Amino acid sequence: MQTSPFEKIVTIVLLLICLGLAGIIGLHYLSGSTSRSSTMQRPNQTSAGDTTVNVSVASVKRATFRRTTTLGAELASSRQEVSIHSTIAGSVTQISVQAGQTVQAGDALFTVDPSTAGSKYKSTTVTSPLSGTVYALDAYVGQHVNTSDTLLSLGMTGKLEIKANISERFLSTLQVGMKAAFTTAAWPDEEFSATVQSIGSQVNTTNRTVEVMLSIDTSDSRLKEGMFVKLNLITEQQDDVLLIPTDAITTYLGEPVVYIAVDGKAKRVAITTTSSDDNQSVVSEGLVGGEQLITAGSVVDGSSVKIIGEGI
Repeated sequence: MQTSPFEKIVTIVLLLICLGLAGIIGLHYLSGSTSRSSTMQRPNQTSAGDTTVNVSVASVKRATFRRTTTLGAELASSRQEVSIHSTIAGSVTQISVQAGQTVQAGDALFTVDPSTAGSKYKSTTVTSPLSGTVYALDAYVGQHVNTSDTLLSLGMTGKLEIKANISERFLSTLQVGMKAAFTTAAWPDEEFSATVQSIGSQVNTTNRTVEVMLSIDTSDSRLKEGMFVKLNLITEQQDDVLLIPTDAITTYLGEPVVYIAVDGKAKRVAITTTSSDDNQSVVSEGLVGGEQLITAGSVVDGSSVKIIGEGI
């Protein structure tokens, strides 16, 4: 029996509908199979997400916090200095010393001739009133001098000191008795110690600094007046405070936090710091001491941790 064109079209449409239904059923089956497979694998994936993190820790302890600043300074000496004048007016006929020379009390310094035309010659020798060093000589032979003229400066060189100009911002923490260390250009690898002796009472309005004088703890003949030194000065000291490494501090929601290891887990702790430098920070709130601070290892709150290294 011959099939009409219309019947052929109907047959083709029905065939396409059947193929479409078969495809939909097949996709649904595959989707359900994949879903079941995924569900079965979830326990393993969860286990992988709970990976234990290897960390290093350090015990939080109390110690002394010191902040230092480095600046240039100069070696100076305290002096007992006097100005020497002639006791009479006249001409200088002889100078017995030179600048830098050491003299003893009673040594001749210079001679002055007070005589004038028609008067009797009567020279006078001025002597040193103390033992010391001639700092400056301002007279010359043939000079006419009066009793008010300073002819030389004489004095005793005291102990060497360090003179430094410190920024005024350190005044709140700087104290007499604080320790310092310094090096010289001649011996850059050798460190000398010093102690703050006095803090100036005025601030230099030009550079906003205060003059600070330090004594040298141990005298050394190699150190000379006028030497430039590199001074490491302790500008802040806090005793018996909780100290932690500064790089152990991170932030959470904009606030400083650290992580500590507790029963195999990382615990996030909010902290408050009062002072810090590149190496250490002082913690005033959040820690009490004795905690195992995580110093290395990428963790979040609740991470499983394994301690593989411990610091001091």
